[in-house]
Amino acid sequence: MTARSGAVTLEWFGTSTFRIRSEGLSLFFDAYLDRLPGLPPVGLSLADVDHADYVFVSHAHFDHLCGAEVVARRTGCTVVATPESARVLRDTGLPQKQLLTVTGGETVDCGRGVRVRVLPALHACLFAGSSPDAGAECLGDLGTSAQTRAAVVAGMFDAIATMPDPTGPALRAMLGRSSAHDGGQLAFHLLTPSGSVLVSGSAGYWRGIYRDLRPDVALLSVAGRPNVDGEPFQGSSAQFLLQQVGDLGAGRVALCHHDALIPGFPGVDIGAAAATLRGEGGNRRYLELEYATPVELLS
Repeated sequence: MTARSGAVTLEWFGTSTFRIRSEGLSLFFDAYLDRLPGLPPVGLSLADVDHADYVFVSHAHFDHLCGAEVVARRTGCTVVATPESARVLRDTGLPQKQLLTVTGGETVDCGRGVRVRVLPALHACLFAGSSPDAGAECLGDLGTSAQTRAAVVAGMFDAIATMPDPTGPALRAMLGRSSAHDGGQLAFHLLTPSGSVLVSGSAGYWRGIYRDLRPDVALLSVAGRPNVDGEPFQGSSAQFLLQQVGDLGAGRVALCHHDALIPGFPGVDIGAAAATLRGEGGNRRYLELEYATPVELLS
């Protein structure tokens, strides 16, 4: 799809991988395109990518980082990533000249009047109880020590690393090209001549940073136990999203990362979240995304 002059178009390729086109630029946010065997295709493979100007990586886990090195090699683009993600990418052989290391607070000038503000964000609380139903309330787990958090997350990655065939070998290969440590979570605020888009690759944020950013469109993750200011959110994912959208002052909202991640494990039922967002702003405010289906966000 070729965007009209001035238009900002979006394609979603599962998890929190997006391609956004603006002012003739092609920007990827995460690059997890070649997924585990047994999962539905997302409409674009790494072998199909022949142009990209930048890849912005939210964090170092396999379902966000994997593929960035391939896109960079195929296109010569720059990968914007945290030090941990950059370390992993260098270990795959990606040259330093194609890496731009950030930690949050920077602005990347992409040219043609397009900029991306890099924002410190938070990963969903992997150590805390969660539900595959976005309408189910989850309570507790406040004040969990750093040691307990780290031990629970390490156990989770140990478990998925020992999964049997046919998923196991492919998953272990991906774990070898990523990190069990998120390495610091980033969100990205894309600023274009036509308006702005916030991309959040995990269900967590700092209220003081997100407050009143006022993006025209917010792409928000729904997976795991939401994280607000470093602690598990007390309530449902739908309630979390409503708070997040209110803090942002976002115009329109689309959800991501709710699709199945590993074969045999369900994704997140976002029905309650979609209903909540529609109830607040109607269908015009809530954008329902389908794999590889272009959407004109701004014009």
